[in-house]
Amino acid sequence: MWGRKTFYFGDNISVGVRDISRAVAWYEEKLGLRLTPLTSEDFDAFLAFSKDEGTGLALVAIPAGQTTVNVERHPILFSKKLEACREEFASRGVQVGPLQRDSGGNSFFQFQDLEGNVIEVCIEP
Repeated sequence: MWGRKTFYFGDNISVGVRDISRAVAWYEEKLGLRLTPLTSEDFDAFLAFSKDEGTGLALVAIPAGQTTVNVERHPILFSKKLEACREEFASRGVQVGPLQRDSGGNSFFQFQDLEGNVIEVCIEP
């Protein structure tokens, strides 16, 4: 289990996946999130740092025969220590990209989940 948080949610993010059970297991193992009892008709599973938190990651099932669902196209997480977060993710087997800077000077990196969804981690604003 994770001893410290290297990232946080600025707001809820949503990700479309084909296999909810596998995605839940991946996000628990790789990012240290926990499945919460939170339910909604807008998502199929909700993960956060603790079962009592209301801010986290909503997983939305992609129906058979479809290629996408109506979810965010650019989910973003935040970190106070971007390099440490990137290294932690990589050490857990997460496919991470290089540290980058956008045209506004913001530092970030991107990673992919088990289904290839790209999620960005930005330095704390």
